[in-house]
Amino acid sequence: MDTLILGGDARMSALAALLGKESLYVDDPQTARKLLPEARHVVTNNPPKISLTLEAVRNLTSPEAKICLCGPKYYKGDDPRVIDLWTDEALLRENARYTAEGALSAAMRASQRTLKDLPVMIIGWGRIGSALTEMLVALGARVTVISHTPAHRNRAIERGAEAAAPEEMPIILKETLLIFSTPPALMLDEEKLSKTNRNAIIIDLASPPYGVDLAAAWKLGLRAWREPGLPGRYCPLSAAEALLKAMKRGGYRHD
Repeated sequence: MDTLILGGDARMSALAALLGKESLYVDDPQTARKLLPEARHVVTNNPPKISLTLEAVRNLTSPEAKICLCGPKYYKGDDPRVIDLWTDEALLRENARYTAEGALSAAMRASQRTLKDLPVMIIGWGRIGSALTEMLVALGARVTVISHTPAHRNRAIERGAEAAAPEEMPIILKETLLIFSTPPALMLDEEKLSKTNRNAIIIDLASPPYGVDLAAAWKLGLRAWREPGLPGRYCPLSAAEALLKAMKRGGYRHD
């Protein structure tokens, strides 16, 4: 067997389809244990999405096989068989764009408003925040980026957005109708949520420990929710294609 893909979202099953008949997607740990010694390549999230640890995967895989890790954690070991795709900046930026597209799709489904002229707040200027800013500015939204870092605020302004420091959020929240929170830290607690426009939509795109106190938001009657794993849910085929390109850049060779 050329490539064994261990569980994961629809992106992973789409990857198996791209690779063809010499590849297999499995989400059963017992089947995986039987097949791992035969595989030339293994593709798995880190940690794996099935009931196996990464250490078990490494122990069961042959010394000649390559193991492609797809995050969300970075690999901190020194196994020469491991290709950590979460160190591929091109892949991370591509995933950020897919996340941004999926987030906009979710927002548009939930809202009865056009994005043009909509007052939008983006909290954070990482890969996802910058991708969201570019898309929303292009669509004519009135975007304000919240960032602790002056250099990041300047970059947001260069891309056509307004920018503000976190301490300025309470005033801006009163006028904002769509909010995306991206840093993995609590940015919208009960106090800030109490200042938020009651007609606003709040979408938390952060990884754990998340950026929005959802319980507080719901208690206040706000529409707020999380949107995890958007590339695998919104555009699994595109996400799989990006993943395969990164695998090849990392040394994956599929015959």
